[in-house]
Amino acid sequence: MAECLTPGPSSVTPPLASAPAVSVILVVRNGAAYLAEALESLCRQSHTPAQVLVVDGHSSDSTVSVAESFPGVTVVQQEGMGLANARNQGLALARHPYVAFLDHDDRWLPGMLSLQLATLEQQPRLGYGLCHLRFISAHGEPIVPPANRAGASRRFPAVTPSGLVARRSLFDALGGFDPAYAIGCDAAWFTRARDAGIPSALLEDVLLEKRLHDTNLSNRSAINRSEMFRIAAASLARRRLPQSGNGGS
Repeated sequence: MAECLTPGPSSVTPPLASAPAVSVILVVRNGAAYLAEALESLCRQSHTPAQVLVVDGHSSDSTVSVAESFPGVTVVQQEGMGLANARNQGLALARHPYVAFLDHDDRWLPGMLSLQLATLEQQPRLGYGLCHLRFISAHGEPIVPPANRAGASRRFPAVTPSGLVARRSLFDALGGFDPAYAIGCDAAWFTRARDAGIPSALLEDVLLEKRLHDTNLSNRSAINRSEMFRIAAASLARRRLPQSGNGGS
């Protein structure tokens, strides 16, 4: 594996003895400003990723050169358009029993993979695991989200791909990310998993730092709100009527 992608010391948890292999998928477009920090957080993991895939959406900045400066990182150009398509392309290339996702502007804390994988290894019935997150600013400092007044130390459930470690087989059974959603493909996937009754675990540990900045996709409020209504309606329809397949919205 890459020189930087070797096990490092962790004060959170020791590496797993069995060392289950995990593919990490990072999708990005014009994300050079934050990408190095995201990849550096992979280097600090106490459990080494067996595969790191950067799916680049034809960036016009230095994203590709930043990614290629990290030994052991595989950079592929996105073949289609959209966030869901990029995540699905990464999944198609993932060759290990576990998969994890990291947004280019987020950071993992050192025990992210080790703790999540330990939970999944110890409980074979679980399809995926999540952790808790804290928010950081564009400059990487802990912040209070604008809609929250509980204090900067508050933990939030990381129901987001950056907080997810899953069995690769789960995506074969449940399906990937729905390209019908420009922003909400992640929320749509988590809602499908919930509706399908997939067992999961939510760790108490804060293992993800979620960055808030002006170019977050979630800031596109009109599209985001519209897609959340569609996701809710699709979920209600699934729960009312038996479904013949797992894919779709």
